[in-house]
Amino acid sequence: NSRLDELQAAFLNIKLKYLDTENQRRREIAKFYCDNIKNSEIILPINPDFFNSKQQTTNNKQRMTNSLSHVWHLFVIRTQNRNKLQEYLTQNGVQTLIHYPIPPHKQFAYKEWNDMYLPVTEKIHREVLSLPISSLLDSKVVEEICSSICNF
Repeated sequence: NSRLDELQAAFLNIKLKYLDTENQRRREIAKFYCDNIKNSEIILPINPDFFNSKQQTTNNKQRMTNSLSHVWHLFVIRTQNRNKLQEYLTQNGVQTLIHYPIPPHKQFAYKEWNDMYLPVTEKIHREVLSLPISSLLDSKVVEEICSSICNF
């Protein structure tokens, strides 16, 4: 349950007009990342909305712009060398985040599960790294981010 005050509602009323455009821009950035990050140490997210440009179909184009498709709130990659990659990207002017550093079963809210060993979950949590993704990123910055990751 959330109650907006009048000022927040006024901002939201204006911003909602741009939501579809901003979501589409995030999809474009995510697709660019998936198409251009070429580094064997990086595991990219898989999304069926993305397709090989040589195999474009009308259906696939519609899926990329479908308002029900993924909006890429986060763009999360994985690597066994997360800390080194994060440090390298920071040195190259790319801010990254680890949004969920603690596996759910290790969090205080689930303290009765804290002793459990879930190897896949724990491995993922040691490897995830969120790249910048925002409708405000211009194409040149996105290209530079890809270049930095490819050169890692």
